[in-house]
Amino acid sequence: MGELGIFLGRFHPLVVHLPIGVFLLLGALELAGMARRIRGLTWLPGVGQAERALILALGAAASVLAAFLGWKLAHGGDYDMALVGRHQALGIAAALASVLVLAMHRWRRLYAAAYAVSLALIVLAAHAGAKITHGSDYLTSHLPQAIARRLGMETAATAPGQPAVAFDRALVFADAIQPILKERCESCHGSAKSNGGLRMDSWDLLAKGGKHGPAIKPGDLAASPLVRRIDLPQDAKEHMPPRGKPQLSDDDLTVLEWWVDAGTPRDKPLSSLDLPPLVAAVLEERLGGAPAGAPPERAATLAQAGRIAESLGIIIRPLTPDGPWIEVNARPGAKAFGDAQLRLLAPIAPAVQWLDLGNTAVTDGGLSALGAMRGLERLHLDQTRVTDDGLSRLSHLRRIEYLNLRGTAVTDKGLASLRALPRLRSLYLWQTAVTPAAARALGELLVDKRRVTRWKSEVAERERQIQAEQFEANTGESLNLEPKPLVEASKAAAPPPKIP
Repeated sequence: MGELGIFLGRFHPLVVHLPIGVFLLLGALELAGMARRIRGLTWLPGVGQAERALILALGAAASVLAAFLGWKLAHGGDYDMALVGRHQALGIAAALASVLVLAMHRWRRLYAAAYAVSLALIVLAAHAGAKITHGSDYLTSHLPQAIARRLGMETAATAPGQPAVAFDRALVFADAIQPILKERCESCHGSAKSNGGLRMDSWDLLAKGGKHGPAIKPGDLAASPLVRRIDLPQDAKEHMPPRGKPQLSDDDLTVLEWWVDAGTPRDKPLSSLDLPPLVAAVLEERLGGAPAGAPPERAATLAQAGRIAESLGIIIRPLTPDGPWIEVNARPGAKAFGDAQLRLLAPIAPAVQWLDLGNTAVTDGGLSALGAMRGLERLHLDQTRVTDDGLSRLSHLRRIEYLNLRGTAVTDKGLASLRALPRLRSLYLWQTAVTPAAARALGELLVDKRRVTRWKSEVAERERQIQAEQFEANTGESLNLEPKPLVEASKAAAPPPKIP
């Protein structure tokens, strides 16, 4: 009966909502009946003895069934027994009260008091169950701060243990890793429920591991179940989080993989570590260390862009029919467009996403004007006088994906500045002094190979599934079943003649 009991217990979350709905419906009908009698609102429905008895019988049966299934479920999971005990006590009390109110429904005064007690117990039992499933702060974690302060409560945003920390003051585990675990893992591995005896709601408990051993092995991804199970296909039995629950994003997994691979540092400041570019970009964005680069209002930008384009003799146009981002093409200005002209783009700088400065007179000094172009994704500097020193002024442009340096004086030394550009994927270096080895080394640093491998694995799995769904019917068209002529067949069967 062990497996059967656990199986039946899994229906508890479904059944437990029935008595809540039934008793709330009965309360609404009772109030409607009172308004009908007292206020003369004859259009409202009433409830008679027969209807009341039927509804109460359904509610009592659902309450008893929910309590029984909850008792079975408690034996099939690693829950906090203190919370489970409280929930069970309230659930059993609610079930008994629902039976009592059914027995007293003919005596109005006793019935009203019993109904109120029964409904209160059902609500309290439901709340205790929600704490087990979702955590003790499920309802209050996103309570507006103004309301929380009035009620004297703490939310995730106001609690002393979880202040808003900027990137330059953030600690590795508390501010970068634990938020991921709290959001994605603690519902099954927290204080209320700890599947496999594993808890992740503190460093000490995570390091301790669970029934099956440590969840992480510092410096060894392959031997760390925390990462290995997350990385499994979602339909795999051991995949975590379980199918149907919110999954970790690629950025979440990238940060976790870096952390384990780096030896699981705990209390070190993030700013003191040599973070991979992509990890640094993700954490800066999450911790408020990277400006959002939101563009200004479209109409005002285009009005200013028109005046600037006309005065400088360049092309400025929107990238999409209705979007806020713009493209600036300074090639038509040629050598008449230099550092001074580049600085005149300041009023529209936040909206610039594509910038072409190729074949202009722009120098290293002028590139400081790109500081406000936080949304810049494509940048052409080909055939300009830009050098290694100029590349050092691009390190804050974290959204750049494409960079053209053809025909410039940049060298291997200048590529070091591009390590801070996590999204850089297309780099043109023809007619420069950069060596192929240095370019390859930069690519090795910028690309997260584990992420690429994971995506390739997902693609391969999808291709396998697609192949498995292919239908093929062969009625003989591809087979050569025509009989050979007897003469040809006899010749083929005859042995070769002997040579004297």
